[in-house]
Amino acid sequence: IYQIARGMQNIQFGVFANGGDAAVKVSTLPNVTVFRHGNLPRHVLRFEPDLIHIHHLKPLLNFYLNPFKKYHIPVLFTVHGLHIHKYEFKKGISNTIKFYLRYYLEQYLFHRVTKLITVSVEDGQFIGDQYHAPSVCIPNGLDISKIECSENSRSIRNELNLPPDIPLFLTVARFDFQKGYDILLRTISMIKDEIHARKIKFVFVGHGELFNEMKRMAAGLEVNDLIIFMGARNDVYRLMRACDLFILPSRWEGLPIVLIEAGLC
Repeated sequence: IYQIARGMQNIQFGVFANGGDAAVKVSTLPNVTVFRHGNLPRHVLRFEPDLIHIHHLKPLLNFYLNPFKKYHIPVLFTVHGLHIHKYEFKKGISNTIKFYLRYYLEQYLFHRVTKLITVSVEDGQFIGDQYHAPSVCIPNGLDISKIECSENSRSIRNELNLPPDIPLFLTVARFDFQKGYDILLRTISMIKDEIHARKIKFVFVGHGELFNEMKRMAAGLEVNDLIIFMGARNDVYRLMRACDLFILPSRWEGLPIVLIEAGLC
């Protein structure tokens, strides 16, 4: 949302949200007004927008909870990854029920919007095959002017107290089920002798509900000496410049911006 508003400064944006920590950043843009009282249709329509762009399933459901409600302005919805994929990894009757509930809900909602946008070709094909809904793919992009590539890797490591002379493998992601930190930890444990021999360290950046659980898992698998848990950071580009290899062990994705960032770094 920040990138869209920053790139279209001749357009006035009203950003309607409830919670989260991005409001301050978005509020710095002169063409953005942030409304913090939620995203119910009555709040959004009071802004008298010419177009509504929704980025999350919950506000989309708010708009189309009433199946007879029609809007006289375009409503776009961008699918930032299809989280119905999580039920491919979770078994049991309750998860089967949740899968079908989400499937029919998404099918209904995807057919109500004026235009459906995906961030990857794969998601567009899935929506076409499974929901029979048309979409257009607009891949995620990045402002490359924010990435500084001239710094020396060794000097960054010294400043961040990272080992200067060994291979560093970096993961930047939320600590939740989707991102697959548990998969990576099990993989590391399977070949930990070789990793020790090659003096490789893994750098984990991010936070989330599974952060402490993954730290306990690393200790239980006896690989915690191979991993540097750095928590949430605001210097990710410098960390990418300091490391040698990027790993994203996600169970599913749309088009992760972090992969684009890592490739550029």
